[in-house]
Amino acid sequence: MFLHFFRTHGRSAVHTPRMSAGFALLFALLLSTLPLNARLVLRHGDQVLSPADTVRITVVEQRTEYPSDDPANPDPFTVVDFKYPDLASYTVGTDVSLNAPLDFSALVENVSDFSLQWCGLTHECNFLSARGDRETRNARLTAEKPRLPLELEGRFEANRYGHAVARLTLTPTAPAEAPTTYVVRFTYPAPSALRRVATPLPVDAGLYDLAGRRVVRPRPGHIYLRAGRKVVAE
Repeated sequence: MFLHFFRTHGRSAVHTPRMSAGFALLFALLLSTLPLNARLVLRHGDQVLSPADTVRITVVEQRTEYPSDDPANPDPFTVVDFKYPDLASYTVGTDVSLNAPLDFSALVENVSDFSLQWCGLTHECNFLSARGDRETRNARLTAEKPRLPLELEGRFEANRYGHAVARLTLTPTAPAEAPTTYVVRFTYPAPSALRRVATPLPVDAGLYDLAGRRVVRPRPGHIYLRAGRKVVAE
């Protein structure tokens, strides 16, 4: 067994095995406060998604028909709404448990001709309206909050079917690690493959314009408020 000597106040001091164990314990405690080399991942519930696969989300069109308030035109009219099944279950996290905060950036790029709405990480919504639009947001994961909601949607208009496609790139900032990139594809299918959901309106669920005025007869293609939600009249 070797003994290590060093100078202390002009005297030689012995570095004993007990002191070595103490230094080792201190070093281990300090090391445990550093972030693990965790890989940033996208999850659907508890399932870790592979960056090699496209994340596919089918948008469900909900058409609700209800009576008109216009005596001159009593025919019912249809309101089109869009649902994103399980969208709230998509989260950004790591593939292992964190023992310290992990800072990272998330870049969302619009790689299609449909709009995207991104509210994730910071809960501030922004539209990426055209192909090539992009935005980077910074966030932090902690042991207490190891996952953050993705909150990304494809935005569609009634009867304009197609695909909204986003590229999501997650990059740790410290320690620097390779980025992880996902492709998220929102599909609004044509009626032949469309799953429609019939949901009756509440009795008092009137239709209002964006200024809060009651609408007797909506104009097709315009946005209105119904039961606290934005809808598109057809």
